[in-house]
Amino acid sequence: MTACSAQDIQNSCGISNMPNLTEFTELRARIADIWRDLFAEPDMRIEDSDNFFALGASSLLAMRMATAVAEQCGVPLTVLTVAENPTLAGLAEQVRELAAAEGAREVGEL
Repeated sequence: MTACSAQDIQNSCGISNMPNLTEFTELRARIADIWRDLFAEPDMRIEDSDNFFALGASSLLAMRMATAVAEQCGVPLTVLTVAENPTLAGLAEQVRELAAAEGAREVGEL
């Protein structure tokens, strides 16, 4: 696996410190796609306020989701973070904050 900079990671997940609504919308769409894959429901409609666990997810599915989001977005996402931010909008915001922190950390390492 090739090492990526924080900017590469942010770009791969559609985030670049998320100042604009379009990028945040793309991030929410990417996370919603991960949820659809995990639930094996490609046509499932997912709203910002939908709760991952209320939709039927178990803790095992939450582990799979945290891993998928972490891999696709390059952020250190944990199951605890998922449990504390179970809605689509809440989780997307948390991923955005984690990505920004990763970018700041990388800049600080230079």
